[in-house]
Amino acid sequence: MATLAPGEAGPAVSRRTALLADPRVRSILIQALLVAAVLAAGYLAAVNAEANLRAQRIATGFGFLEQPAGFGITQTLIPYSEADSYGRVFVVGLLNTLLVAVIGIVFATIVGFVIGIARLSSNWLVARAAGAYVEIARNLPLLFQILFWYLAVLAALPSPRQSLSIFGEVFISNRGIYVPSIVWGEGAGLVLAVFAAGIAGAAVLGALSRRRRLATGHPLTLWWPVPLLVVVLPLAALAAT
Repeated sequence: MATLAPGEAGPAVSRRTALLADPRVRSILIQALLVAAVLAAGYLAAVNAEANLRAQRIATGFGFLEQPAGFGITQTLIPYSEADSYGRVFVVGLLNTLLVAVIGIVFATIVGFVIGIARLSSNWLVARAAGAYVEIARNLPLLFQILFWYLAVLAALPSPRQSLSIFGEVFISNRGIYVPSIVWGEGAGLVLAVFAAGIAGAAVLGALSRRRRLATGHPLTLWWPVPLLVVVLPLAALAAT
């Protein structure tokens, strides 16, 4: 019968030691212990918070979403009134956030494209101005820019009662910019059709001008036909309606 000498470990002990010595096994055990500790801490925090809220008689859950909000929202993409619920407020806020995000993406793309092209310009002033804009916008923290526009620009504007008026149609205050809403009345379809036809005509003239420039080296004169098609004719149609 085989016996173990003093100080020698059996096969089970050797296998356990080998597993603990394996870096992958050891890392899995450490991560499992860490996850268990985090879950235990979260459970204890939730139980403690629930007990404290119950002692203070504070209701929890999402039942408040069905209660009436009692306040108004200026900008809404869907119908909303003060009698609507907090759930409706959440939907209105979500849609407004998506609207601002889409508008921001569109304008940021346009500005980025224009500034990028301007940096490649052969004009020294245009290229340096675009480079300065990029360096300033890139090196200043976003939080600083937000605080600057809010405190130095928006907060400096007058209150709604003393709004800055532009031609009596556009009003600027510390609440934002208010512009007249578009009302599609009789004749609006004709104006849009004339405007679309003007855009198409300007595109055709641009293509013909490029062909002539490639063929003869002399492009067509576009400085007056394009504004006539895109601006003058739609305004004439608007005046006629």
